[in-house]
Amino acid sequence: MKPIAVVSLCFFIAASARSDEAQDRLNVIRYGTETEIAALIESLKKDPSYEDDNLDTELARIAQTTRNRRIVAGALSFFGGRGKGDLEEKAVAIIENRADEPQDAVIAAIEYVGKIKSPGAASVLKDVIDDGASDVLGPAIRALGGVADSGGSGEADEIAEFLIDLYTNRDPGAGNNATLLNALGEAKSGKAVLFLTGIVNDAGQSSSLRIAALDALSKIGDDAGLDAILGAVSASEPTVRTAAVAALAPFSGQRVDEAILGNFRDPVFRARAAAAKAAGERKLSAAIPYLKYRAEKDEARIVREESIRALGAIGNGEATNALDALFSEPKNPDYVRLPAAEALLNTNADAYVQQVIDAMDDARQKHRTTLYNGFLSLLSKTKSGKLESLAGRFFASGSAVEKSAALDMTLNNRFAAFTEEVRALANQKNNALAKKAQNVLEKL
Repeated sequence: MKPIAVVSLCFFIAASARSDEAQDRLNVIRYGTETEIAALIESLKKDPSYEDDNLDTELARIAQTTRNRRIVAGALSFFGGRGKGDLEEKAVAIIENRADEPQDAVIAAIEYVGKIKSPGAASVLKDVIDDGASDVLGPAIRALGGVADSGGSGEADEIAEFLIDLYTNRDPGAGNNATLLNALGEAKSGKAVLFLTGIVNDAGQSSSLRIAALDALSKIGDDAGLDAILGAVSASEPTVRTAAVAALAPFSGQRVDEAILGNFRDPVFRARAAAAKAAGERKLSAAIPYLKYRAEKDEARIVREESIRALGAIGNGEATNALDALFSEPKNPDYVRLPAAEALLNTNADAYVQQVIDAMDDARQKHRTTLYNGFLSLLSKTKSGKLESLAGRFFASGSAVEKSAALDMTLNNRFAAFTEEVRALANQKNNALAKKAQNVLEKL
């Protein structure tokens, strides 16, 4: 049989299997029990490759018509997690008729409208909050912040004023205060900045509320909140300092850069880690010497890892040289060499693939299994034509794990020369490897 015919046959078999699976799922939605449908929804949530408009349509139809609260709640959670508005009218109707609906369905509907940022749900969410029912108050506040971001600035300002009034004059309860501040951040209204800075600047407030206010100011990104954030960088509470550095991300200017660099000297490791992350987000070249030192010397692993990631994000010549030195030093721990190698591959895969392959082979010879598997995992996700020889080596004589990596390399880089090798794996008895090979054949 000619190779093209073989590939066509494999494609037909794989497509047929997918068709059978899709039909089985449809049958569960149409004829299954509550338990079966709920189990299917949970499995679909965990499937990153799921995409089936026909099944979505059928599931939405069932959710619109059934009175089974478990199915309705599951469907709302499923569509909300994917940001799909198929059940918007159903969700709003459930909230409006909440007195006659089971509480779990009401909460699922509230969370759903917040996740899809339903602009038409603001009014009914305010009604829920005004009712003051404690079991749904927190979800309603959170959702109101989400829908505010979907409307125009006028609606966002109105919702911000509503939430501030709730906090100031009506007491949503201590358990909901941080939720309300987070909702103000999601609303992204400048009307909330003065209120939030007041909380940040109040040393008598709890750390948790000051941190929530800092996060909200960062999400809003209004320069009017910058002074309060900079002031919190030197707060006495380490958690507040850490949150303040993280909150600087959307802001710019010399004062911001100096605050980030200053936090590399903080005695609390989480504050140093926040400084490293902020430096990477801003591609702050002035931070490279600090990042290099922290990556080499810091006593906290998280600081070293964040510093390496930041060097990769900056990605200029000086940062790349620092990463190369960290990766190439065999005495460095695995948790330093592996992220350094990953950053190098992300920066310039063709330039560093062979170095990583050599390091991987060296790790195998020295029986450093964790390091070997780490390098193998990195290479299996890398796009570079220079991986073709390694993939060929693994197809010829590799273990099951190495053959699986070769399949990844083949798919990522479209190595059509290995079609026969992939087909051979698809016909093996190793079900996991065979299934993966069939998938690669189809996508090639």
